[in-house]
Amino acid sequence: EPKTQCCTPTRFTISTLAGLVCLLTAVLFCLIRWPIRRPWCDNTGREGVMEPGPQDTLLGLISDIHLNLHPEECVGQSSSEYGVFGCDSTLGLLNLTLKDMVTKLPGSKSRVLVMLGDAAQHQPADTWDYKVTLDSISSVFKQFQHHFPSTPVFPTVGNNDLPAHNTVPDISWYTSLLKMFEPAITRGHKVTLPDNFREIFMYGGYYSALFADKFTVISLNTNLFSASVQDRSSQREYAVSHLQWLSDTLDAVKGRVVIIGHIPPTLSLYALYHNKVAKVSWRLEYFENFREIYRRHHEKVIAMLFGHEHQDTFVVERNSGVDMATYTFPSVSPIYSGQPSYGIAVIQNHGNDRKLKDIFTYHTWLDYYTRLRIEPKFLTYRSFGQIFRLNELTPEGLFNKTKNIVEESDGMRSFMAVKGKVYQERAVPMISPHLYYCYTTNFNIAAFVQCIESFGYDGKPYIVNS
Repeated sequence: EPKTQCCTPTRFTISTLAGLVCLLTAVLFCLIRWPIRRPWCDNTGREGVMEPGPQDTLLGLISDIHLNLHPEECVGQSSSEYGVFGCDSTLGLLNLTLKDMVTKLPGSKSRVLVMLGDAAQHQPADTWDYKVTLDSISSVFKQFQHHFPSTPVFPTVGNNDLPAHNTVPDISWYTSLLKMFEPAITRGHKVTLPDNFREIFMYGGYYSALFADKFTVISLNTNLFSASVQDRSSQREYAVSHLQWLSDTLDAVKGRVVIIGHIPPTLSLYALYHNKVAKVSWRLEYFENFREIYRRHHEKVIAMLFGHEHQDTFVVERNSGVDMATYTFPSVSPIYSGQPSYGIAVIQNHGNDRKLKDIFTYHTWLDYYTRLRIEPKFLTYRSFGQIFRLNELTPEGLFNKTKNIVEESDGMRSFMAVKGKVYQERAVPMISPHLYYCYTTNFNIAAFVQCIESFGYDGKPYIVNS
């Protein structure tokens, strides 16, 4: 009697082998981590999970939103609710970002939002419309209130949040911003403002605020220090007053502080990447004065957080024996073809002591999700502290981790890492003849090593003499 044959051995073997080959190919693809990585290869395991302690304070860091309320004005923007590379943020992308931030910043935790400037969209300098700027900023703060109705928001003024690009505003402009900023800052009744808060802000667009008796937020108006401002005489008056206010405020503060601003007191990544020119974003006079103020008060500073560059960046320097670390956060806007991102900083509270415990960066793959026509998801790599194996992020700890590839000199010592590919070294003679930079991927230590090896450093810094 013939046997019933449900499937042939040949077909079974071929299909099995084909399946194994596909599986191995997918595994190898994720292991070798191609430069254009896909979400399914992302490191979303335990190493990227944020586990704050019960007393920790979470800072949601959002920067360079550049909200465009008329996305159809940008070519290709109307094709996606969440926007496209080369265009500013849509309302859909902002809502998506804030909705995800809500899940990472649970209401049961001590939390604040920090807006690191440039809520407003980009505009051509010759057709700048201040009403468009105010409409963008107003819409951003309405979304903050919608998604975080009881959470304080500490904003800074970006170089696009002005009545004209890279200008020094008058009191009328700051009065308009104050109407949006003050209700957001005081939301939740956990913030104490100084008596002269309004007077100071309407004069120069900067302020200080005490959060829940834990730490003071000092918000700088870095436009007053910017090297891009053309009206130097007007700028100088306000910049000198601003630096004096900063020094006096730090003198008066009893506890710890978090300093926030838009334009970082570092090399301009934008100029380095787009124009192949190395320059400081601040005028050198104000940059040096700021460093001196920091040197006198560094023990009070928990962290210094900035935006503007649309990239993940950290810079460490040692000046007169004092280490200074500056962290710059990526943009929501994909206008420069960066993946929309935001950050979270964790501040550890032990009694009266406050420390920067860790920093996480979350991003989405806008181009990938747009092609699939599905709602983008935000992912994360390992945290800053986990990459560098630091239990807390102090300037001294970070400097010690990177000192082997930083020039040993009495001048400024610096190290930079941002999202992207391995870049090249640059020198800035007017600051120091010895600077070292690597343009790397997501704080990935392997990329740092690759950068060193690619230039044949043998573990030693490459020195560029002026």
